Amino acid sequence: MADVFPLLEENGVCKADKLWSTAATYDYTYYPLVDAIESNEHRCFLLEGYLFPDTYEFYFGMRPEDAIGRFMRNAEAKMTDELRKQAEDSGYTIDEILTIASIIEKECGVKSELRHVSSVLHNRLKTGMKLQCDVTINYVEKVIKPNITGDVNRYNEYYNTYKCPALPAGPICNPGISAIKAALDPLDTDDLYFAANTAGIYAYAETYEQHQQNLVDLGL
Repeated sequence: MADVFPLLEENGVCKADKLWSTAATYDYTYYPLVDAIESNEHRCFLLEGYLFPDTYEFYFGMRPEDAIGRFMRNAEAKMTDELRKQAEDSGYTIDEILTIASIIEKECGVKSELRHVSSVLHNRLKTGMKLQCDVTINYVEKVIKPNITGDVNRYNEYYNTYKCPALPAGPICNPGISAIKAALDPLDTDDLYFAANTAGIYAYAETYEQHQQNLVDLGL
């Protein structure tokens, strides 16, 4: 949302502040995906994760509710019956799958590694380990805090995965279809750690000791 709304304003579609307020107050529950989101007082932005990244056509001066509606209609179409069934079979809600996918989207820049990174996240969730993903801290600092008023620290423990026990309270970006599919279909591994360097080389480990050696090998 923090990337999308300023872009819409820059292109004359509608003002970013109107988009933020509309996303927070307009009732989008007539979309099944939104209606299925479980109530959570610790969630910051309800529609985060649902503004599906794609190519869109807008017109100047659109009503903010209509502009956001275009994203929502596309999200409903992209989440096919097959993907919804996969989510149901996974034991996670669609919102939880989108949350996992959003972390994958931010953590992994190499498409061939998406499912392997997904396996690490799933394995950590299954074993009760904290996810400990730096991208969730970035979300708190760069997206949540600049776009809320009052106590800007009130969402920290619910989104920072070094603090919250499992998934954050909601998605941390709007994931694309590749990340969503990876969240639904992780590789079958026992890995609990991953690391990547600036050259896009990834390394995985089942133990913390192996992970530490990977960091050395990757020059991190």
